Amino acid sequence: MRGNRTTRGHSGLQALLLSAAALLTLTAAPAFAQAPADYRSADPRALLRALPGAPPETRAEIAAAMAARRTQVLPTLWDAARFGDRAEKMLACSLIAELRDRDGVDALVDASADADVRVRRRAATALRILADRRAAPRLRALLGGEADLGVLKTALAGLGRIGLARDAQAIAPFLAHADLGVRVVAAGALALLGDEQGLALVLQATDAGDPGVQKSATYVLGFFAAPAAAARLQAIVDDPQGAWKAYALIALTERQLAAQPPATQAATLAALARRSGRSRTQAEWAVDRLTDLGTPQAAAALRALSDRPTPVGRLAARRLLALEAQP
Repeated sequence: MRGNRTTRGHSGLQALLLSAAALLTLTAAPAFAQAPADYRSADPRALLRALPGAPPETRAEIAAAMAARRTQVLPTLWDAARFGDRAEKMLACSLIAELRDRDGVDALVDASADADVRVRRRAATALRILADRRAAPRLRALLGGEADLGVLKTALAGLGRIGLARDAQAIAPFLAHADLGVRVVAAGALALLGDEQGLALVLQATDAGDPGVQKSATYVLGFFAAPAAAARLQAIVDDPQGAWKAYALIALTERQLAAQPPATQAATLAALARRSGRSRTQAEWAVDRLTDLGTPQAAAALRALSDRPTPVGRLAARRLLALEAQP
């Protein structure tokens, strides 16, 4: 098995990147969109309600204030994830992931059993992003009883990140699932656990007729050590008509990171993030990986990126603020 799988595979198999800028689009009462407010002292619940309806610039300010005030804000998010309305539950789950709040795992586990499938999807995605081993029993349970394919795929991906070698026995049957997307994600989860029996399936799926399956298969190849995976990814990059080139480059970077020490990983990711003009997808993925790398070198890279007046720079600033504000 290559690398440290507890730090790999952050970007979702369906590219579910949980940054505040990307996901805070739910409809809610835009209280602070109507007039200026001091976000540093406003009630956390009011901030949560205001965030979705605010203009983009205001959303960034509110998200930054929530990151800086995480000690005050997090209990509100835990409560909202469990007991809020649908929009509040989904937003709270997203923010728990955005703030990398591992104390919020229990609230996310509860939300992953919500009657609303959209809440379950968001909660499962947040659990995958946090990659906390305390969520493993819930992810295992989802494999045995979840009907929604989105939740199921996220649970498979999450268990691949944080599971044990024995979890491969529970994941392997999904290689025969009726849905090709589920089969691809299962193959990727197995690869994260060191089992590459799904390689041929994923290689074939990079030519699937479904663009979403193509994208997932391309990204998943980054978890395979087999030379055939690298060859296929490079072929996609080199093909002028190749689909999902950004994901192929991300997958190639995953393979590169697996052979590097953490200090070198930070430099590799920082270089990728600085090339945001070429692909914002790649740059945001690099910021996510730097966040979860958590080394001094990664923090320094985020600090350097945060000076850029770009969406990626603002994302890096929020991530750095969230990390530095943790007790």
